[in-house]
Amino acid sequence: MVLKTVFSTPRCRNSQSGFSMVELMVVVSIMVIMTGIVVFSFRGNKRSYVADDEATKVLSFFREAYQRALSQRQAQRITIDRTNNLIRLADMGLLPGGDETIINRGILSTTVTMTQPVISGTPLSPPPAPYNYSVANLSSGSIDIYFLADGSVTNATGFNNSSFAPASFTFFFSPSQETVTQSGQTSSNSGNLIRAVTLFGPTGSTRLWRFDRTKFIWELN
Repeated sequence: MVLKTVFSTPRCRNSQSGFSMVELMVVVSIMVIMTGIVVFSFRGNKRSYVADDEATKVLSFFREAYQRALSQRQAQRITIDRTNNLIRLADMGLLPGGDETIINRGILSTTVTMTQPVISGTPLSPPPAPYNYSVANLSSGSIDIYFLADGSVTNATGFNNSSFAPASFTFFFSPSQETVTQSGQTSSNSGNLIRAVTLFGPTGSTRLWRFDRTKFIWELN
């Protein structure tokens, strides 16, 4: 019995196989559109967190100053400089005088404003009593806040006059050009992007707040 080995001849590839130029252009166009959608969505999500990030950053500086004031038994100064978009923590040295030492510094976002938001022509009220502290005055471009050895907080006037009268503050944070209408809708972003940080002078305690278009809600942190 004779065994025959059969070798198959490879078929010639059709010269017309593969993708046409039109098909390639369609695929590329779809990829460009999908990339644009992803990038736009990412930018929107990033914007929704920018006020949170800024408020949390300032809050962490306050808490660090508070802890250092108690542990070092000497005054600590927080400087919020919106002109140069910086925040600094300085150890003031032994009272009443001493060498100032910069302990920590951070960069503030240029896409977040710390001015009091205005809703339908009316300034947004601070969180509800008893946390409705005076709005921090940043009209000059910067503000100095002093944490004393007992943890209490005062402003530059109280510190420099040695009166050490406690001072409480409310700080607002919202994306730049955030506008809220009376109905709770906005022309550019939702009102729930607004955040607030309260600082209670007599004890140095802090709280983070989220605005839900109608009221401030205390965020546990």
